[in-house]
Amino acid sequence: MAYTGARPRAHEARSTLTPRPQGRASRALRWNRVARGVVMAMLLLTLVASVGAGYVYHRLTVTVTNYPSAHFNRGQNAVWLEHSWAGQYHSSAEYDALAAQLQRDQIAYVYAHVGPLESDGTIPENLAFWAVNLADALHARAPQVHVLAWIGQLEAASGGPSDEVVDLAKASTRLAIAETAARFARDNHFDGVHYDIEPISNNNSHFLDLLIETRAALPPGSMISVSAEKWAPNAHVADMLYHAGRAGQWWTSYYLAAVASHVDQLAVMTYDSGMPNSLTYQIFVQQETKHILAAIDTAKRPPQLLIGVPTYSGDSRWFHSSAENMTSALAGVTAGLNSSTDTTDFTGVAIYRFGVTSNSDWQVYEHTWLGH
Repeated sequence: MAYTGARPRAHEARSTLTPRPQGRASRALRWNRVARGVVMAMLLLTLVASVGAGYVYHRLTVTVTNYPSAHFNRGQNAVWLEHSWAGQYHSSAEYDALAAQLQRDQIAYVYAHVGPLESDGTIPENLAFWAVNLADALHARAPQVHVLAWIGQLEAASGGPSDEVVDLAKASTRLAIAETAARFARDNHFDGVHYDIEPISNNNSHFLDLLIETRAALPPGSMISVSAEKWAPNAHVADMLYHAGRAGQWWTSYYLAAVASHVDQLAVMTYDSGMPNSLTYQIFVQQETKHILAAIDTAKRPPQLLIGVPTYSGDSRWFHSSAENMTSALAGVTAGLNSSTDTTDFTGVAIYRFGVTSNSDWQVYEHTWLGH
């Protein structure tokens, strides 16, 4: 006998054969679907972030050329020299050894510390009693070395007590500093002055006034060199870093060019960056070198550019010796120069500082930078 009843519809057949899940099982199924969606979304975001990070890394590290470090060495490097060389007696043999090392390591500029400034802009004569002996000894033993009087102090922007800082807003203080610089060049036979007054805030016009007044006070032919602050991409970033407790530690391209117009040499303090490891510090130094070169090239008469290389040790919020050292700094400088189409204004590296540079640091420098 034929079956004459109506065939069940498809959804009715499924319902009959497999009852729909209810209650706890239904909620579990929904949560499984949500979890799978979240996982897929996280994987997609991770992929996008990785691609983005890779692109940024490529953009920051890409170079125009691929020369080794020694290609950029011009035998015109610099070193900061401790106060003891100008403040204490040294024998002829000690001067011989110092001059021999400077010549061997192709150091052409010595920033010899002659003492911190008093708040009125002067330096007591007895504070650098042996300064003339140092200058004469190096000139006699290493004629190619320029000996500059390293003159420094905290500026009023540091927030220090008024009797422990110099206030460049005061014309009398600036004129006294300029005369102090002229005294070392005129009476102690220095080849010029190297200013390390910190912090100089971005667009500080009084520092430019000091440079103009110093030029007028120095004997003809004397050099003006300055420890320059790090580069910031724009004034907003510089202001943000200022308010973050890094007062005056960053200059824009505009202000770098303004300072460059009044000096013969910039030695940029590309350390105390806060970078956590050697890779990020190398990228940081690469960007600093590249952008500072571009900035000073806009000056009417671009000065010499030296990039500071740290060799001191220790750890703080803004400095990690495992990140910032001779090896990583030279790698960053080299990458920065390879990233630039014009390196004409680059002169060399400036080592901070002589007395704390270890034998292993000198070996790295000689092998990597000098190409020995």
